[in-house]
Amino acid sequence: MACLLSRMAFLVLLLPMLAMLGSQTAQAQKAETVALCKDDRTEKGLAACNAILKGRPDRKVKAMAHVARGHTQLALGRPAEAEKDYSEALALAPNFAALYRDRGRVRFTLGNRDGAMADFTAAIENDPFDPDNHANRGYLRLMQYDFAGAGEDLRKGLFWQKQHPRSDYLLGLLAYATGRYTDAVAHIDKGREGGFRTSETFITRARSLYYLGLFEAVAKEATEGLVAFPKQVDLIEIRARARLARREWPEALADAEVVAEAQPRSGRAHATRGAVKFAMKDVAAATVDADKAIELDPGLFDAHELKADILLASGDQPGARAILARSAARTDAKMAYDIASRERHAARVAAFDKPKPIVVADLDEAELKKRCATRDDPLRMQSCDRLVETAATPQDKADRLIQRANARPFDSRMGDFDLAVAAAPDYLPATLARAYAHLADYRYGKDLTPFDRAWADADSAVRRSGADKEIWARAMLARASVSQGRGNYEAAVADLTELVASDPTARFYRADRASALLMAGKPAQALEDLREKARLPTDVPEGLQGEDDLVVALIETGGLDEAVTVLDDWRTRRLPGAYAEQALRARVALARGDAATARELAAAALADNRFNAGAQAVRGLVAARLGDALDAETDLSKVIDDIAPIPFRARTSGMTPGHVADLFLWRGIARVQLNRVNAARGDLAEAIRRAPDRARAYAERAALNLRSDNPAALTDIAMALRIEPDEPRWQALAARINLATGDAAAAERFATAALAAPSPEADLALLRAKARLGLGRFPEAVEDATARLAAAPNDAEALLLRSDARLGQGDATAALADIETAIAVKAGDPRLLLARAELKAKLGDVPGAIGAFEAAAARPEASLQANKRLGDLYAGIASDQLALGYYAKALEQPARAPSDEATRDAARAARDALIRRMAAPK
Repeated sequence: MACLLSRMAFLVLLLPMLAMLGSQTAQAQKAETVALCKDDRTEKGLAACNAILKGRPDRKVKAMAHVARGHTQLALGRPAEAEKDYSEALALAPNFAALYRDRGRVRFTLGNRDGAMADFTAAIENDPFDPDNHANRGYLRLMQYDFAGAGEDLRKGLFWQKQHPRSDYLLGLLAYATGRYTDAVAHIDKGREGGFRTSETFITRARSLYYLGLFEAVAKEATEGLVAFPKQVDLIEIRARARLARREWPEALADAEVVAEAQPRSGRAHATRGAVKFAMKDVAAATVDADKAIELDPGLFDAHELKADILLASGDQPGARAILARSAARTDAKMAYDIASRERHAARVAAFDKPKPIVVADLDEAELKKRCATRDDPLRMQSCDRLVETAATPQDKADRLIQRANARPFDSRMGDFDLAVAAAPDYLPATLARAYAHLADYRYGKDLTPFDRAWADADSAVRRSGADKEIWARAMLARASVSQGRGNYEAAVADLTELVASDPTARFYRADRASALLMAGKPAQALEDLREKARLPTDVPEGLQGEDDLVVALIETGGLDEAVTVLDDWRTRRLPGAYAEQALRARVALARGDAATARELAAAALADNRFNAGAQAVRGLVAARLGDALDAETDLSKVIDDIAPIPFRARTSGMTPGHVADLFLWRGIARVQLNRVNAARGDLAEAIRRAPDRARAYAERAALNLRSDNPAALTDIAMALRIEPDEPRWQALAARINLATGDAAAAERFATAALAAPSPEADLALLRAKARLGLGRFPEAVEDATARLAAAPNDAEALLLRSDARLGQGDATAALADIETAIAVKAGDPRLLLARAELKAKLGDVPGAIGAFEAAAARPEASLQANKRLGDLYAGIASDQLALGYYAKALEQPARAPSDEATRDAARAARDALIRRMAAPK
């Protein structure tokens, strides 16, 4: 009994230990099963996952088991079962992005493209920052030929992770699919640099190089790929294609045989071998391969092209055309190389359908001339060549060379004109034709070389024309046109005058001469020609020919109302002159002084055409007159630099010498406002050169020279007054210049003349007062200063001047009163402070003078003179020590004005004299 109880007690103690040991054993077995399920991708791992799922695992373990079993099923080649497990796992963990990615890949493998797209999209939505998710959907879109969507996905992935080699490769694949083969190579290389080196990278890169025509590089790439992936048959196939292109036929055939043996059900393999055999003249074997390729892959463009080439080589052009036509009519081409093949086939069909060529040698002369003159005739140049070859005489050859030149493209005509002149040197129509060809060769820029060459031919034709009036007239007209193109308008006028004399009824001669006269600066004579032209009868409507010249001539001769009438008539007749009309209306408004309207019209013209030089010129002139210096300089410089130097553009934009002179004048005025003095001086000089009979430019340059104390101002203002002697502005400016140069009498005379104007400049009376003060005519100076003060009572300058004049009259008290009044107006003016001190000293008020000089000495500008004078005053009242102190202060002051050095010398001399006097024995 005791023994039994002892055993029972032992069992009681042992049971918990056994239970604990059993639990630990079970847990160890369970952990081992989980690990096996997660890591083993064999049937053993599959069994472990099944065991876990047969139990009652929690949600997390169950999801893990489904995922692991899905991975194992996929590794064992059972994608359908893998998809079921992934779906079960997603039901348990619906936000697990990696599961959507894995199931999407499985669905893609199973051909469920829609399901794969949905899974890849869900993966992106759950983890938008993982570039693999974007790469998966991008690749699927690429396979669905959604190239734009694929590119967008791949770029988004690379946005979140700049270095993602797989996305770089897929971008290369996308570039390959869309025909950007250079980009494809670059992207693939970038992916390789990041470590993405699969067989597909070698295949895609090799094919891209193939379509770039780099066949040696293709063979090298394929060979390198085969070292890494020796079983990749596609690399052997593309190398065979490259070797075929390099005419390395035995090597190409060896590669093609390997491919056909490895892939007997591949249409491309048979097409490649067939192409090699066809190149090696084995037509029968090539035919067998071509037929097999079409049978295996009916959509392979290369196979159909090979078949067409074989038929064509066998003489069956209709059969070849039928095959290529069916290929060209296909609408299923998506990849760039397929589209290129389809277009190539269409081009070959079009070539087959072309009519049989016409033999030019069989055509008669009339037919040759007709074809040579017909612009769109495919045999045009051949016909022209045949005409030249069959010419019977030098003159006939020259005529036919001219006809051939006119048939050629514009930039390659000159050679035939040279040949025409060389064939018949004495045949003047050929010389004239070359002259006009040189004229047409002008490109409307600053290079006038074509005009120089045209001049030589036209001048030669004129001199050799003899009694042939028709040739003479044509040559003279050509020479006149060349002269205008070179800007030599006087020569053009001379030639056109002879033409007018030879045929007074020719309207064109008068219109051309009017244009030349206008550009020669003779608008009145141009207007006469234009009016005469209008009186001459004509049977041909001329539209706006010469009408813009008429408006410009009317503007420049002051006929503004008539100019507006002409412009209104353009609108009435609905003539196509809007480009010139708005600019010319703006110019009329500017000539009338209506700056606001001119600016508005010019702006409207430039809104319609920003290259309207006439409108831009008016806008610049308006801006200059309104004081907008920066805008003015910008607009005027554009016209002056780009239009005025080119005679043709200047003529077509109405840039007559007077108008261009205005542009330079107002740009000079604007530049003066911008303080660009040297540039302004150059503009004014150019304005004077172009229009030497206009006074404004001389006057503006005179004012500019006055600012810089240049005595040339006298010459310029003299020229302005010679041209417009009664202009008050120039008279006032002449008064200022003469006063500045010390000719008070001339200044007084010009100021008196300017004051007689209805609205003289406000300070002219004061200016004349200064001149009269300089002439010692004090009473008159007082009158002028008083007149100025009546208009401007607080003019300190006028008070100072009247003070000087009254002092000149000997009335120091009145002079002092004026100075006191001026100081009340302008308290800190050092000149007034010094003048007050001097007047007090003159009146004997030494204490008052000392105080006034003390006040002046506080101003830096007057300190030197005031301290010197204080020294003089104290020396005069025997305060020698104080005098020496003030002299010392004076000598300490810097020289601020040209006269300060003389004042310092005087202070030094006074000090030295005082010291000697103090040192002299008493």
